[in-house]
Amino acid sequence: MTDENKKFAEVKLQLDELGFLQKHLCPYCNSENLKLNHVDDVGTEWFRCEKCGSFCTYRKTKEKRELEEALAKPFQHDVLTIDDLIQILGSTVKHDNENKAITFLTMLLTYTEEDQINLGFLAESSTGKSYIPLELSWYFPEEDIIKLGYASPTSFFHGYGVLMLKEGIPVNWEMKPTKAKVKEDLELEKDNPSREDFETAYKRKMREWNQLLKGSYYLVDLHKKIIIFLDMPHDLLLQRLRSLLSHDEKEIVVWITDKKEKGGYRTKNIVVKGFATVVFCTAKFTMAEQEKTRLLLLSPEVNQEKLRETIALKIEKESDREAFNKRMLEDPQRKMLKDRVASIKAANIKHIKIPEEKRSQIYQQFLEDHRFLIPRHQRDITRLLAIIKAHALLNFMHRERVGDAIIVDDDDVAAGFRLYYGIAEANELGLPPEIFRIFQHLKPYLEDKENGVNRREFQQWYYNTYHKIIGNKAATEILKSLDSVGLLIEQPDPLDKRFMRYIPSDLGVKNSERAEKSTPPSKGIYLNKTGQI
Repeated sequence: MTDENKKFAEVKLQLDELGFLQKHLCPYCNSENLKLNHVDDVGTEWFRCEKCGSFCTYRKTKEKRELEEALAKPFQHDVLTIDDLIQILGSTVKHDNENKAITFLTMLLTYTEEDQINLGFLAESSTGKSYIPLELSWYFPEEDIIKLGYASPTSFFHGYGVLMLKEGIPVNWEMKPTKAKVKEDLELEKDNPSREDFETAYKRKMREWNQLLKGSYYLVDLHKKIIIFLDMPHDLLLQRLRSLLSHDEKEIVVWITDKKEKGGYRTKNIVVKGFATVVFCTAKFTMAEQEKTRLLLLSPEVNQEKLRETIALKIEKESDREAFNKRMLEDPQRKMLKDRVASIKAANIKHIKIPEEKRSQIYQQFLEDHRFLIPRHQRDITRLLAIIKAHALLNFMHRERVGDAIIVDDDDVAAGFRLYYGIAEANELGLPPEIFRIFQHLKPYLEDKENGVNRREFQQWYYNTYHKIIGNKAATEILKSLDSVGLLIEQPDPLDKRFMRYIPSDLGVKNSERAEKSTPPSKGIYLNKTGQI
């Protein structure tokens, strides 16, 4: 073979019996000792054989070139499905597919004008209820996240409030009189002022300052904020924010009492502005009903497979935190999702509209699945719509845009129903999913118990099922919660009326499988041409 022919000889490929590439060989001496020498302008790789010194080339196939080009392109504008989102979030949040997808999408709605909803993670300690929102907050700008380990209503308003004059101007605290400043000004006006002159001037300045502050108020601006309450022991703050959580008004006025510097109490006027996304995490199941209905209730999974994977993740992370954090920061999919959140915020999409035909589709599907309606369904439908809109926002660059609004499509509706129905049954009963899962496991056991169970028997069953001890208070809370929604009935023990027994009931929220007739629609609402739903 001549030197001229040698220049253009290509690498010999050795395949195995299944057709997979096994080795690269020199076309002249069949040696495996090929070393990449350089890549020319057209992308051809040139190899040099270390055995015979000859050069050979390796040209990529058209299919491989196209694949590499596609992979090299930034993919932040690709359509993201729910499965794609779950896979990306799964880098640090194992299992909990519905929980993490719903939490992420809920956080996205922060950047809309008024489509925000609120989440409540209710579960026992050590299950990861705070971990999920904290991990997902990494994808969002730091300035939009407020993390609170504990906050009383007063401390929250003080910590995030700005004192405003009645004209809506922030108070300039540098203008507040001080004794040193008053003395300095007085000495410029008058030679050798007396102590009495100084006291008189200071009191006059303070009266002017107090007059300026008349009608002032604290402004707490929560517009486009994500507030994560971590392991809150009570829901007093949520009670103060009920109107805001319900989106009754974009600005609400709250009056609080505060101690005066010289004793006594005074009232303060607080104006809370904007609709925030609230994520409330607590181990307390006995939250007030009014607060529960304002939250989409979630509970982390606690199955063995998840626990095994999370333990493996913890070992990996805590064995070398620096390497783990570096790998997470360099993960291209995580970076893409973080960049997409920034793009969504910058896009300034205020509204997400559902076209008429999609409204009819959602209405018919919801009625089909809820043959008997209850008042809280009025709030449940809002959460379903919010998830649908959030999926559209996630893929806003692939949705029709009209001004500052985008339009929902079929994929968004399908994704919304899929995620919502993963947590719908527990929420429509007003139960945290964790308690509802306990009931689902308990129900077969109760079928063989004609007289139900008392608290001690329930504790024994809980230990046998979940391999951990549950205290008297927690056991009572669970049984009382199931009784409050009609899944269990509490009645005195016939043998000892000092104790209560809990028997199963067929009460609760009826779904379409148990319904005998549907709820008729309002006249003229979403009927087709034949007059049928």
